[in-house]
Amino acid sequence: MDAKISMKIIEMVAVPEFPIVKIGDDIAEIIINNIQKSDIGLCDDDIIVIAQKIISIAENCIVDLNSITVTEEAKRLASSTGRTIEECQLYINESSEILEVIGKNVVVRHKLGYVCTSAGIDKSNIGTESGKVCLLPKNPDLSANRIRTHIFNRLHIKVAVIISDTIGRAYRHGSIAEAIGIAGISPIESKVERDLFGRKTSPKIGLIDRIASGASLLMGETCEQCPVIIVKNVNFTRDENANIVEILK
Repeated sequence: MDAKISMKIIEMVAVPEFPIVKIGDDIAEIIINNIQKSDIGLCDDDIIVIAQKIISIAENCIVDLNSITVTEEAKRLASSTGRTIEECQLYINESSEILEVIGKNVVVRHKLGYVCTSAGIDKSNIGTESGKVCLLPKNPDLSANRIRTHIFNRLHIKVAVIISDTIGRAYRHGSIAEAIGIAGISPIESKVERDLFGRKTSPKIGLIDRIASGASLLMGETCEQCPVIIVKNVNFTRDENANIVEILK
């Protein structure tokens, strides 16, 4: 008799009819309301992946470029990149270190520890008013934990939360999604296993980035309006004290 092979299917579904987020909105409550109006269903150990942009908007991480006081360093950076002096000043303000300038790309180590281009600052999907840019959340782990706690208090369901952002890479064309904040999920899965030929191997898997990247296929990058993705049937280690700092170098 042929052995039956059990297959687990990972599911990813966008929370439908997500509204345009405004400053001060309660992201967790919007997620709960929209899930309850849909047929998705939320279970323990589901993973909620949330686009950084809606967190930043809700937390008012919006800056008017006209309010920026520029320095000589910003003027020099603008001269070498072709970026505006106000944008360059924000790259400096939001970074602990400028690592490299490659053409128009300014590669930085963000104050939060991430290495990215343009300090994670962008202008898209923050309204029609010109001259505004969006910064990363001040504490993405805390933002993720607040959402996770709110969902548990309302629904008594223990989910994991990942806040993801689209990251530009200095040495490879094309952006990817990475996790910038987490709650309830270990950022690294470490296993001792054997490969196909019996050799022992100990992979360290950046699971949160894999999940963020997969969810970004549904989120899109422009007008899709799918900033929250529910991910089901992924094996992960629940971690009540999870933080992303431990994987930043």
